[in-house]
Amino acid sequence: MKVNRKLSIAANSLAYYLLSYFFVFIVHQAFTILAARLFRFNIELNYTNVKFLVSRYEWYFDSVKIIYSAGPLACMMLSLFMIVVAFRYREYSGKLKLFFLWGFVHSLSMLLGSAYAGALLGEGFGHVLIWMFLPDTGKLIVTLVSLFLLAAAGFAITRLFLLSGNSYYNHLKTDGIASFLMFQLVIPFIAGTILIILLRLPVDFYEILRIVTPVMIVLPVWLNSQGSTDLFYDETPREIKTSGNLMIAALIIIGLYRLALNCPVQF
Repeated sequence: MKVNRKLSIAANSLAYYLLSYFFVFIVHQAFTILAARLFRFNIELNYTNVKFLVSRYEWYFDSVKIIYSAGPLACMMLSLFMIVVAFRYREYSGKLKLFFLWGFVHSLSMLLGSAYAGALLGEGFGHVLIWMFLPDTGKLIVTLVSLFLLAAAGFAITRLFLLSGNSYYNHLKTDGIASFLMFQLVIPFIAGTILIILLRLPVDFYEILRIVTPVMIVLPVWLNSQGSTDLFYDETPREIKTSGNLMIAALIIIGLYRLALNCPVQF
């Protein structure tokens, strides 16, 4: 592949990586806010987190359980939706299916990342585990099961990432698979993760763990793809180029989100 074609693939995938992340993140935050409002808790929302404007004495088990579980549970439902759409349109040659594939990665990472990061640090979803008086052994099990499920998901969706090559090629040879996934998968993950952290600064360690959690899916996809055979898609002519409209949409949406919530909003 020529360098400009490789960069076009990486740029398109990066745009979908960022768009799908902020979509999942906004859904997660929206359900957290709705849950907090059910208990009439005042909150402050900014571009990086939700702050609960209540004293520690106003918390009780039901409020902790529902508020800190709402976002991860919404991500669980979202992950099912995303993977169904990604699988349903796996042979569709359009690039939009990559939004749903990355959306599955982000929503599952937000769900299971909340579980293992919370178990390790006692933040976010970890408050639910603390109020359940879960022992350290139980927290270790939650961590290990979460990491195992993330890795298993990566192995399971390897084929979908390989099939995403039909957006650019009619035929992907065995010796070109590693190069394709480097620019379709690995580079967008690395660049996207760095950009997300920069856009959300200051960000605490709990959030950093959740942001980097997709590595537990990306790495198994990469490893599982090694040794794959030639892939034949169809004979419809393809053109590899950067989608200008996609890049502009990503910049506008992310920029608007960052600017709109630069000043905290209280509910």
